[in-house]
Amino acid sequence: MKMIKMRTNLVLVAALLLGLNLSALAQQGNGRGNQSGGQRGYYCENIPDLTEDQQSRIQTLRTAHWKEMQNFRNDLGQKRTRLRTLQTAENANPDEINNLIEEMGTTRTNMQKKAMEQRTEVRGLLTDDQKVYFDSRMGRRGGMGQGYGYNNDKGRGNGRGR
Repeated sequence: MKMIKMRTNLVLVAALLLGLNLSALAQQGNGRGNQSGGQRGYYCENIPDLTEDQQSRIQTLRTAHWKEMQNFRNDLGQKRTRLRTLQTAENANPDEINNLIEEMGTTRTNMQKKAMEQRTEVRGLLTDDQKVYFDSRMGRRGGMGQGYGYNNDKGRGNGRGR
């Protein structure tokens, strides 16, 4: 009986290690597809006939948006760590865990609202022809400066999408 239990535990540990290795191997790049360096793949890239003024204003909006999103991502990271701590505590408090999950949901909702606000501001700078192109690009993941998901159809980044 002792030998069966030990073999079962060994198989479970081996499966866990294999699963961890496979998920680590599946990660690509720095969360922005397979492209390296710079800010390539931004959803406003390649909009036809952008004027210098449009490019400058979009760049300003993008930089401010990314800074704001970084604050949200930092907040979510702290909350994820706190959630793991609460979930693995000796006497886990379901109410505290649920409240933290609600806070994380609120943060994600605020991120999406800010992303839509930024998209609307950028769209307001474009001509009708540019808006058509811009709108057609927004259905692809990785837009809104989230830094996750697909990038110009060249592969998947972190894919966390949180």
